[in-house]
Amino acid sequence: MHTTRPTACTHPDRAVVPESDHRPWYLRLGRERPVMVSGCPEDDCLPGHIEPHDVYCRTHERLLPFSTATPSRKRWFVVNLSRAAVCALFTLAAQTANPLPLTVLAASAGAAVLGLPLRHYVVGRAVAPTLWALACAASALGATTGPAGHRVIGTVALALVVLLWLGWMSATLTDRAADSRSGLPGARSSGRAVGAVASGMAVVPAALLVRLLLARGPSGWFLRLPAVRGWLLVTALGGLAGTILAALLAGVLDGWGRVDPRTPRLGLPRRPALLRWEPADRRWPGAPPRSFAGRVKLLVLAYRHQVLTAVFRALSFGANVLRLTGHHCVTGVVRLTNLLVRQAVLLWRRSRMSVLCAGRTLVRGAGALLAAVPRGVRLVLLPPVVLLLAALLVPVVAERTTAFLTEGGPARLGLALLGASGCLALWTVAWAAVTGAPLGPVRDSAVRTAGLALPHVVLLITVGGWVLGLPGTFGHGRMHVGWLTLTLTALVLVFLIRAKPDRAPVAVSSDTARRPEETS
Repeated sequence: MHTTRPTACTHPDRAVVPESDHRPWYLRLGRERPVMVSGCPEDDCLPGHIEPHDVYCRTHERLLPFSTATPSRKRWFVVNLSRAAVCALFTLAAQTANPLPLTVLAASAGAAVLGLPLRHYVVGRAVAPTLWALACAASALGATTGPAGHRVIGTVALALVVLLWLGWMSATLTDRAADSRSGLPGARSSGRAVGAVASGMAVVPAALLVRLLLARGPSGWFLRLPAVRGWLLVTALGGLAGTILAALLAGVLDGWGRVDPRTPRLGLPRRPALLRWEPADRRWPGAPPRSFAGRVKLLVLAYRHQVLTAVFRALSFGANVLRLTGHHCVTGVVRLTNLLVRQAVLLWRRSRMSVLCAGRTLVRGAGALLAAVPRGVRLVLLPPVVLLLAALLVPVVAERTTAFLTEGGPARLGLALLGASGCLALWTVAWAAVTGAPLGPVRDSAVRTAGLALPHVVLLITVGGWVLGLPGTFGHGRMHVGWLTLTLTALVLVFLIRAKPDRAPVAVSSDTARRPEETS
């Protein structure tokens, strides 16, 4: 019986995105969640334990980017060419006493530190290097211009960062995909109204903050523009007024039809009964008379009855007309009163409901803004700021390193190491912010990467110190083997002598793992 050994991974360091997102790239920034499907080329590598921003395998501590299952001459050539390029740049900086080669090297190192952890983030791996290139360009412009140029660059950079933040906040707040998928009537329009109100709210603190920076910020990096500060104050007030107006409009549209249409009403008067007056019948009683006088009296009595009947009917008609006219007048007054009362009550109810809906829209907008601000600060404000600081720190590190290479001194080395550590920390903060991942896994990945990369850096510095310092030691250059190279060499030798490989635990079988009393 034999077991088949699993084959090595033919496509290492691969990741997929479980759910496709078709929204614009600026809405997908920080929301990408790639999942590793393959790790390093080792047979027993577990990709489920590897985060997409890990640079080294957590099981075998192998470098994940550019890893191959079989040795490659091309990869060997590229790696050694990179090492030679690093040594050449150090040599050129030392021989010419010019920090420009090391500045280029530090900028390239920053691009590598940003790009390697973000290699599986489609949007992040494009945004972070682009911001780093813009920060380096701004730093280069600042180094070649005077104080006036510094103020222009600082003001333009501040304006661009604030505009980017406002644009991202507006796009994020107005993106109501969740409400549109909820299936509730009016959810999409309500969500858009909340997004519009929250976007207007975001303008107010941004304008006031920029106005404060232009007025109280460093005079060497910001222009003092009274007209611009005045317009920024107008923008803040206009944003506040626009926010309230948009909330009121949304409240009117949302709350106009939510009121109870039933209102108290006055009862209508009953229609009066018709009057019918008839005179008493005083015509000839009994049988008709036979005499001439009797017949004349009969006719007179009949005529009188007809006249009285007509008079009474005319009076009845007049009385009925007056009564019905009064009834219709009273009915009209009651109906008009009911209409006015109804409109007044509905107007009050709708106004009250509109104000309540507007207040609810303002509260929801403020809640959405407060919920989006931390993410906006992390994704939009933090990366440009830290990368700009790193770009400003790179020339200082290059200058201190060049001074140490040409003149030596522990103080210069300490400042160079401190500046390099600051740059590395700022680059780490930038790529960690762009990933959008939780702080714990990102911090662990960064610490693990730094710990695994440090031996390579120490060995490169040690070998490079001997290779580049030996010519100077014998009088053929400015660099020479000094105390740093000797110290690192001694440490490497100590590690070679004292370090021992970790032994795998030996499995104990059940037959040999008996108690002493059983074996005796």
